[in-house]
Amino acid sequence: MKILLAVDGSENSLRAARQALRLSKLNPDITVTALYVGPSCYDLFPEPGICAWIQQKELDQEIEARAEKVFAAVQEIFAGEGQPLTTAVERGDTAEAICRVAGEGGFDLVVVGSRGYGDLKGIFLGSVSHKLLHLCSCPVLIVK
Repeated sequence: MKILLAVDGSENSLRAARQALRLSKLNPDITVTALYVGPSCYDLFPEPGICAWIQQKELDQEIEARAEKVFAAVQEIFAGEGQPLTTAVERGDTAEAICRVAGEGGFDLVVVGSRGYGDLKGIFLGSVSHKLLHLCSCPVLIVK
């Protein structure tokens, strides 16, 4: 079984990590991959032409730096129990990227916190976890 753990560094995503760890300890064949999704330039600035002014390389470096901080916290949770963890970074709309990775990677379950550091449009359009329930083709476990 393959578990995709969506993390953003929030307390709820760390709670989700602890739940994914508990699940992974049930069976040695369960693998967990932590996924951090950062915005693409076009998600931040949808107006035409603005992304040409933004240095995509600088944005990528910032996303990678944030991901490393988040992964360090999640790795600490897993390392304390001796459980392996792989990591991945994607860019784009958070829920769409999580579902895309879950589908393309053949994951059996997505684990996510109920609230995280989502973008402001989540207030108006619904949370990432709510969107995952509708977009993902595999089961989604939302941890409170």
